[in-house]
Amino acid sequence: MDTRLDYMDHASYLAFRAMGHHPTLHYTWVYDRAVDLAALRRLSERLQHGRFARVVEPAQVWGGRARWVRPDRPVPIEVEPAPRPRSQVEQWSVEVSRRPIDPVSGPPWRFGVVRLDDGGSAVAIVVSHTVTDGVGVLLGLREAVEGRDLGLTHPRRGAAQGSRLSQWSEVLASLPEKARALGAVVRQMRAERSLPHRESTAALPATPTHTRTTRLPDRDGAARIVTFVSEAAWDACAERLGGTSNVLAAAVAARLGHHLGRVQRNGTVNLTIPVSVREGDDDLRGNALSSVVVTLDPAEVTRDLRPARAAMKAALSAQDAQQLPLLAALPLVPFVPVRLLRRLERFALGADVNAVGCSNLGRVPDPVERIDGQPCQYAFGQFNEPGRPTAELVRMGGQGFLGVTFSGGRVVINAVAFRPGGDNSDEALLAIVHDVIDELDLGPPLPW
Repeated sequence: MDTRLDYMDHASYLAFRAMGHHPTLHYTWVYDRAVDLAALRRLSERLQHGRFARVVEPAQVWGGRARWVRPDRPVPIEVEPAPRPRSQVEQWSVEVSRRPIDPVSGPPWRFGVVRLDDGGSAVAIVVSHTVTDGVGVLLGLREAVEGRDLGLTHPRRGAAQGSRLSQWSEVLASLPEKARALGAVVRQMRAERSLPHRESTAALPATPTHTRTTRLPDRDGAARIVTFVSEAAWDACAERLGGTSNVLAAAVAARLGHHLGRVQRNGTVNLTIPVSVREGDDDLRGNALSSVVVTLDPAEVTRDLRPARAAMKAALSAQDAQQLPLLAALPLVPFVPVRLLRRLERFALGADVNAVGCSNLGRVPDPVERIDGQPCQYAFGQFNEPGRPTAELVRMGGQGFLGVTFSGGRVVINAVAFRPGGDNSDEALLAIVHDVIDELDLGPPLPW
C-alpha cells in the first residue's frame, strides 16, 4: 500500500503549515427523535478503520514526500451534557467544527451529539479537508454505515518514512519528474507572456453601504448562516427559468455575490466551482478536486437561466485545458518552502479576490441519512475554516461562499461571507440570502 500523499493532498498539508489553519467539511443531521447512541458508537468504531482515520507524517528531508499514518488515538463521540433549543442547531454545529482538528497531530475529525429540548436531537461530524474532500466525506460515511472494510493498513507514526538515506534516495529518483514539471511551468509562463494584454475586469473591493462599530473577533469574523427552501419550489424555479438544479445553485451564488458587492467592473460575478475528479469509490486520494471559474450576469439569472447554463457547460468543457498548468506544476509541491507560501499568501488564496465560491453538494445518499439505522429529518453539508484570522479576511478583500444540499424534501442553503468594514453579523447575511430567495421566487424559507 502506497502511503505517500498525492501531490494535491501534499499542497493542502503545506497550506495548513503555512497558514496555521485549514478548511473543514462537516455534516449535520437533524432529528425529531432521540438518536440511537449504541448505533452511533458502532458507526464511530467503523470510522476508526475507514478513509478518515489517517493523519500526515511530514518527510524528514527537503523535497521528500509526506506519508499517511494512523492517528495516535481513537476519535471519541462527544455527547453534550445539556440539551439545546432547535433554533441553536446551527450554532452548536459550528461550535463542534471549531474544536481542534489537526491533519498532522490529530484528531482528523470530530463527532458530536446533542439532545434538543423538544425531544429531538442533532449529530455533527466534522472532517479535515486535508484528509478528504466533500465527495470523500460522503463515501467514508456510506462505507461506515454499510460496514464496508477498505482494508486500509496505515502504519503507525514513525514507521512510514524509513531512514533518511532512503528518503534522500527517493528524492533523487524523483528529480527527472521534477525537471519535467519545472520545464512545463517555464513553457507555460512564456506562453502567457506572449499573449496580448487584456484589460482586467476585476473590480476593487466594494465600499460597504452599512458599517458596524462593534469590534470584530480576532478570528472567525465571517458571518455564516443556514436556511431552507422546499425542494419542490426549487425544482419549479429551475424549470421555469430554463435551467437545472445545478445552474440554479450558481444563480443563487451570483445573486449573493451581487448583494455582497463581489462583482467585476462590468457588474458580472465570477464563481469558483469545485469539480470532483475522483476515479471511483476506491480512489483514496484526500482531495480529488479540480475547479472551474464561471462568469454570470446576476441580473439575468433572475429572468433566464439558459445563458448561465451555457456558460457553465462551456467552462466544464474547457476544464482540462485550464487545469493543465496546475497539474504540470504539482510534482514541485514538496520543494516549496513553507516560508515562501506565507509570503505568497494572497496568491495562494486566489488572484480573483472578488470571486464567490459555489458548491452543490448534491443529494445526501440514503445510507448517509440513516447513520443510526433510521432516517433523519434531514442532513446537510457545510464548509468551514475555523481559526482563520479576521485580519486575513480583510487582506484578501473579503469572502463569499454558497453551498446547497438536498435532503428530506428540502434544499439546505448555507452561506459564508465577510465584507471588510461591512455588517458581518449572521443576521445581516441571513437577510441577504432571504432577499435572494425572494428575488428568485423560491417560496418562503422553511423552519428548522
